[in-house]
Amino acid sequence: MRTRLAALLFFFLPAVAFAAGARAVEMENKPLPPLPALDGDWTGWATAHLPLRDQAVRANVALTEAVFGHAPAYGHGYPKVIEGEQGWLYFGDDVTEACEQERPIGETMEALRRLAERVEAAGKRFVLTVAPDKTTISPQWLPARFPGQKCLHAHKAEFWAALEKADLPGYVDLRTPLERLQQTTGRPAYWRTDSHWTDRAAATYAAELAHALDPALAADTRLRFTGRAPREGDLGVLLGAPREETIDRYRLDRAGAARYEPKTVLIGDSFTRNSMPWLTPYFADLSYQRNDGPVTWADAETVIVEIVERHLVGGTSAMLGPD
Repeated sequence: MRTRLAALLFFFLPAVAFAAGARAVEMENKPLPPLPALDGDWTGWATAHLPLRDQAVRANVALTEAVFGHAPAYGHGYPKVIEGEQGWLYFGDDVTEACEQERPIGETMEALRRLAERVEAAGKRFVLTVAPDKTTISPQWLPARFPGQKCLHAHKAEFWAALEKADLPGYVDLRTPLERLQQTTGRPAYWRTDSHWTDRAAATYAAELAHALDPALAADTRLRFTGRAPREGDLGVLLGAPREETIDRYRLDRAGAARYEPKTVLIGDSFTRNSMPWLTPYFADLSYQRNDGPVTWADAETVIVEIVERHLVGGTSAMLGPD
């Protein structure tokens, strides 16, 4: 009888909620999917558009945390979000990618080398950089134990050692400058409730690229504090329990400063997308392309590729493929 009642609630409560005016909301850092084709993913569409889904996810998070002391685990048994100390949240894909690798790290290094050689053979200047995971730069608030902890640390260490040994053409290190930024400022380089780096870290990313292209670009450049503001991080949304924090905001001032003149294509992910306000002031002609889809650099003089660490540790980046 209880099983039948639970089934009835599962199937009919969303319908009742819809009739009452409840609608699905965006979750998981992505918009609601459009209506699929007849042979498309109707299950995924229906799940995403289920009324009260966000409330159900929040209830599941609260119950799991109360009973087991950590966020729910999905898929391969790794949580989407790792809840650390003092309200710190970490992206679960750091663990999933490290523990469910699609290709060995040695093959990843060779694929990056082939990419560099291909771009340079086309007469372009090539620059490669890696956006370190939050679990690499600011790991001190990770919980003492969490699923996948051992393979996360082992494969991260393997990756960074292989990257240093590979001596890839055009490689620009970001890990050392970000760790130095934390040490000199005494402030984390990543936001507490988000998977991405802070304004100052984004400015560091831009400055390191600019310095690699032309050290003279550092002249007449100032990073100015503009105040504090509330911000809702992406990891709370992904967890189904939005979290807000107060952050420091900065602006890059390069009025009248020299810019990098060669036409440049910057191929990156959300770290680059979020850092564009600090990147564009250094360039006279800069265009951004996502690194998870088709890219083109035929008319560029300089090609910059940024890939987040987790996609290299796991070997899943589209930039590693033969095309």
